[in-house]
Amino acid sequence: MAEGALNTPAASAAFAAIVGADHVITDPAECRVYSNDIFFWDDAYIADIVVQPASTHEVSEVVKCAAAHGLAIYTRGGGMSYTKGYVPAVQGAVLVDMRRLNQVFEINPIDRYVVVGAGCTWEKVAEALKPHGLKLVFLAPFSGIYSTVGGALSQNVPASMKGILGLEVVRADGSVVRTGAWGRKPDHGKAAPFFRDFGPDLTGLFLGDTGAFAIKTAAVMHLYARPEGQAHASFAFEAYEDMAATMIDLGNFDYLYRRVGLDPFKSQNSVKVGFKEALKTLGGVTTSGTSLMSGVKDTVKMAAQGTTNFMEGVKWSMHLSTEALNTEGAEAGMERVRAVCLKRGREIANVLPRAMEARSFSVRGFLGGQGQRWVPTNSLWPLSRAVEVATAVQGFFNARRAEMQKHGIRESYMTNWGQGYFQCEPSFYWADEVSELHLRHIGKEEAEKFRALPPNLAARTYAKKLRTELRDFFFDLGAVHVQLAKFYRFADALSPETWRLLNEAKSLLDPDRRFNPGNLGL
Repeated sequence: MAEGALNTPAASAAFAAIVGADHVITDPAECRVYSNDIFFWDDAYIADIVVQPASTHEVSEVVKCAAAHGLAIYTRGGGMSYTKGYVPAVQGAVLVDMRRLNQVFEINPIDRYVVVGAGCTWEKVAEALKPHGLKLVFLAPFSGIYSTVGGALSQNVPASMKGILGLEVVRADGSVVRTGAWGRKPDHGKAAPFFRDFGPDLTGLFLGDTGAFAIKTAAVMHLYARPEGQAHASFAFEAYEDMAATMIDLGNFDYLYRRVGLDPFKSQNSVKVGFKEALKTLGGVTTSGTSLMSGVKDTVKMAAQGTTNFMEGVKWSMHLSTEALNTEGAEAGMERVRAVCLKRGREIANVLPRAMEARSFSVRGFLGGQGQRWVPTNSLWPLSRAVEVATAVQGFFNARRAEMQKHGIRESYMTNWGQGYFQCEPSFYWADEVSELHLRHIGKEEAEKFRALPPNLAARTYAKKLRTELRDFFFDLGAVHVQLAKFYRFADALSPETWRLLNEAKSLLDPDRRFNPGNLGL
């Protein structure tokens, strides 16, 4: 990372007057940690100052203060970005750490919404809703133990944005704006934030903007009653194309609320790394008397203890969950799913979807089992192209297999689908040093073990090249993406007229272009 401008004592003192001296960080080593995400960015700068506000008012004052001192403003949530979401691209920047805005302000079970601070983690939201028998109308990111509401809404989470009823944002001049029905005058129906579509959709303007238009300080999200019935099933397939074709056939089964597809590497390593914590949680649940069949109970217990691999021999796998008013209804829905899946696949133990239900959040998968570095590259396509994409992406890696093996790099895929779209997200794993950001988010024992891993510059250099080639490969095939930030070729994909409109919106909302310079290419 490149060194930025020197810290400005006057600016630090001014920020301290707003948020308190304990919440202003100027130590270069600590600023370096905050300025990095989970990938390597050699061209990035280190923020001069990290500021940690605790309220919308403080965010507003921080924005005004940054402008007065000529500083760019980068906004950081949980730090789980892998596309330079908050990584500075210019010298002279303040990084605003939003995690102290973590309040759950209101849960309204009748009007079915929850109001939370943008720094609230998804796990905290889920736990707050449980006593009310409520849940969000969309699945939160798997990294939700750390990732924040504001961060995910800025980066876009597929299929979830329809469940956002309103936002509170701070503009570049420090003014505070609310959207949807929440944007009314306080004396008009108490500005209850129950409805998004009150006039033009200003909420949508700030979703997926990666912080380029404004700073999100709070969000209103739609809720529904947690159904009593659930059913889970898992299926194995011999080829990616078989799994992708099955996803097309299941495209109208919208009652499937969890849909996860794994490649052979992920299928075989799920017990050891990605879902290990979830399996342990499920193992604890089974011993406390949940109503699982005895055979499944035994499998869960052994998997949690590491004494069996229930995925042995499985290549491509798909893990599904349904909901209904009662178990019979959920099972009936899953029976229809089963009939489709068995045309090309075979059923296997449904341990993984049960484990994901028992523990929905974990970040352990952002490193390999032995501390290998990991980075994904997402892509979204029309669902009708799923088989074509499955074949094409395998061809991409097969053409580079020799060079990948030379550097010890291997790929893995996470796949799912939603209402009309197919998501293919290949990831790379390679041996390399582990960053301080990673070490702070894993257990102490593993952190001590991985801290000693040496750098592997040759593999890292090729991983960067490979990832850029994959991004461009997806671009040439016509993919779109979430988590755009500074990595994907967003501007290149847009028509000139659409790109001009986005630039005009940026100029209106942030005329000095202080908010997250470089994000979206703006």
